[in-house]
Amino acid sequence: ASGLAELSLGRAVDAAFGAIERVHRLMSFHDPLSDVTRLNRYAPFESVTVDPWTATVLRRAQMLFAATSGLFDCAVGHELMQRGLLPLEGLAHARHGSFSAVWSLGENRFRFSAPIAIDLGGIAKGFAVDRAIAMLRAHGVREALVNAGGDLRVIGPTPQTVHIRCPGEDGRILRAGLLRHAAIATSSALTTIGRRDMAQMAPELSTLHYAYSVVAPTCWLADALTKVLIQLGDPTASCFAAFGASAFITLPEVLADGAA
Repeated sequence: ASGLAELSLGRAVDAAFGAIERVHRLMSFHDPLSDVTRLNRYAPFESVTVDPWTATVLRRAQMLFAATSGLFDCAVGHELMQRGLLPLEGLAHARHGSFSAVWSLGENRFRFSAPIAIDLGGIAKGFAVDRAIAMLRAHGVREALVNAGGDLRVIGPTPQTVHIRCPGEDGRILRAGLLRHAAIATSSALTTIGRRDMAQMAPELSTLHYAYSVVAPTCWLADALTKVLIQLGDPTASCFAAFGASAFITLPEVLADGAA
């Protein structure tokens, strides 16, 4: 019986990793065959049909763009390419724009009304964690933790201890508390995909050594809302409660106290 249980668990884990790999294959900016690459190259000129998972992420990104008044905006490919953070190959036509240029045409078809370039890096990793959890559940797993380096989700009755690693050379870690049937994502200001430049953020939050965390029912939502938190600098902003989420910022001095 134990051998069968181990075999079943192995299949569940394989399915979870397969889901993560599928999300990466579909939504990587760097993969020349991904849905994101095809959209960036062709959607300004014609409709492009994408995988249902990609379509789901695009629609959620559209919803968040509207709900956050443009703070969550995945149409940052041009800016990131100009900074040397993303490859330019095949995207010479890309220009500055916003996610309002992404049009959903139904049946998983999309078109851009302007020559933008999208990068789903601010939401796709959290979505991958959620898909992994879904695969585990489909295989009968009732208690699990999936951690994708800053994006984490737990299911099951047992609360799991969560630690936050803040950016910086020392990379100190702080115990953030217990998490049960929820997700948490943490980002630094270096990972934001929002429209605002660092210089426009509140001066007291402009350091790169702060960690911005959001707890939410799903990991895609927690992942995306960290980018909003970085720009607002206000964990009490109404947009977090509106999504059933909570936010907090880990400050360097808090880390120092926690490490003492």
